[in-house]
Amino acid sequence: MAELTSIALSGLSAHKTALSTTGHNIANVDTEGYSRQQVTFSAYAPERMGGSYLGTGVSITNINRVTNDFLTAQLRRDTQNKESFSAYHEFAVRIDSLLGDDATAITPTLINFFNAVNDVADDPSSIPARQVLLSEGEALVNRFSSVYDQVFLQNEALNQDLTAVASEITELAAGISNLNEAIQVAGANSFNGAPNDLYDKRDEAVRRLSELIGINVVNEPNGSVNISVGTGQPLVVGSDSFSLVSQPDEAGIGRNDIVLDTGNNTLIVTDQVFGGRLGGLLQVREELIDPVFNQVGRMSMVISDTFNQQHQLGMDLSNRLGGLFFSDINTAGNEAARLSPNTTNTGNAAITVTVDDTTALTTDNYELRYDGTSGNYSLIELTNNTTVTSFAAPATMPDTVAVASQGITFNFNSGAPADGDTYMVTPTRLGASVMGLELNSPNQVAAALPVRSSVPLTNTGDGFVEEVRVTDTTTADFTTTASALTPPYRVIFTSTTAYEIHDMTVPASVPSAGTLVGTGTYIPNQSNNLLTDASVVPAPLATGYEVVFNGEPQTDDYIDLTYNNGAVNDNRNTLLLADLQRTKTMASGTATYQEAYNRIVGGVGTRTRDARIGEEAAETILRQTEAQRESVSGVNLDEEAADLIRFQNAYQASARIIQVSSELFDTILGVIA
Repeated sequence: MAELTSIALSGLSAHKTALSTTGHNIANVDTEGYSRQQVTFSAYAPERMGGSYLGTGVSITNINRVTNDFLTAQLRRDTQNKESFSAYHEFAVRIDSLLGDDATAITPTLINFFNAVNDVADDPSSIPARQVLLSEGEALVNRFSSVYDQVFLQNEALNQDLTAVASEITELAAGISNLNEAIQVAGANSFNGAPNDLYDKRDEAVRRLSELIGINVVNEPNGSVNISVGTGQPLVVGSDSFSLVSQPDEAGIGRNDIVLDTGNNTLIVTDQVFGGRLGGLLQVREELIDPVFNQVGRMSMVISDTFNQQHQLGMDLSNRLGGLFFSDINTAGNEAARLSPNTTNTGNAAITVTVDDTTALTTDNYELRYDGTSGNYSLIELTNNTTVTSFAAPATMPDTVAVASQGITFNFNSGAPADGDTYMVTPTRLGASVMGLELNSPNQVAAALPVRSSVPLTNTGDGFVEEVRVTDTTTADFTTTASALTPPYRVIFTSTTAYEIHDMTVPASVPSAGTLVGTGTYIPNQSNNLLTDASVVPAPLATGYEVVFNGEPQTDDYIDLTYNNGAVNDNRNTLLLADLQRTKTMASGTATYQEAYNRIVGGVGTRTRDARIGEEAAETILRQTEAQRESVSGVNLDEEAADLIRFQNAYQASARIIQVSSELFDTILGVIA
């Protein structure tokens, strides 16, 4: 009876283990990352008895985790994709709302500003209209500043998020390395079983890590896993883990770099990181936050520069030449802020950047690199990592080097660079933050043009001044005195096809007036540039302005060109200022102010929409993968209930065998007695 009892005891033990495993599955039905476990039964080796082999019972050979390595890896990939899109969309929505909402967008304020310009053009002598223009100018400045501040806050929030995510990654990596060690210890102390629950905990930790960063996982024969990030940088190696840190970048422009700290050295991996929340955050910075800084900054600089240029060609209510309407884009502080030396530089070169041509400005960031071997600087455009230009370092200080294709000039003020020194160049990043209003009085609005053309009523022809075009008020024609043209001119037609230009500083009677300084040929009934076409010795005449004349003048007809004193109702310069709203001054002459802003909003909106679509698609794929994983590894309560009954019956049957064995043994003893 010993064999029968032994067989029954093995059945009891095996099915008790099976019942415990089933109970463990049921208890962990809601445990995140739990893989159901399955008992594997195996018959003991039979014993030879007589001419036959007699079975000796059952044993548990293993308790297996029901998993699929492919689905586990796919779940990680889908998780990191979904979280990357989610992080991107989260910030994209904020930027899109900032730029597109009327309460925060630049468009309404820009329209109001130019409406005020047109109101001054309608009534240039109106002090209230001029005051409204100043108020709308201040509102435009504030709106650009507000947009910059909000984007800056988003950048700061992103930096904080990077720091939090990097810290969480480091913590998870340490936990995974500890689980690696525990699994190895458990495996070494077990003959043929695996620490299933430890494997589940580690897989779940790795899955959570994939929510934060794109990872590569390699399974080792000893049961541990090695995890790398980026292009192969190690994060977990067996029982060792390394730290991921978010810290201010070496360029010093308010961005955080991601640094891998292995204990012995540190490696900047910002450009190598992909996937997960961390990858999404870095992507939104590269594709949205930095470009918006630069695009809005460029727009504010172009508006300031082009409006200032035209305003300076005008004349205010006090007969003074127009000054800056908006603040100068090339103050010493602005020029210095456009270039940031790398914190690791060993040289002491002091370099600033002047913006020469706002219409040529791009929205790119650059890196200026110095090669001590060649003695040359290289300007690298960072978006595509292409070399824009190279030039020799100035031999003496101070000196300048113009990069006309980018609209900037480098000012080498003092000091000397060292081999390998680099400088971050951001011509437009801070543009919106430093925009300001320069005028403080409505009288300073230069609504008029400083040149007056007078056609006397005594003229007998039908010639007329088509346009006075002022191009430069810094020439000698304007700078000698602020309220007089130097010299004033009289244009006298000696025939219907010829004219003379006379300097009227010492006027005389018509037609022999002043001093003859030039003669020209006139073509009736078409536009004639009187000053440019006149032959003047020794130099070109009146380079600061031009008079366009049309019609058919008669002999002895004349016009006088003088400073426009007392012209309070002159709106010619205001009309030219208003025309800037429709002039393609942005993006190398391809867009107006409004069109350029619409492109910014459209680009952000497109990326936001793409991120939303990508997030929805990634979430759908992730849910499908999770369902597939659950169908393989998840606990099905119906199946477990069926197994519970089956194993219970088997356990009870084994117990019955023991009872039968005992009864048989008692019967034998009774017979013997």
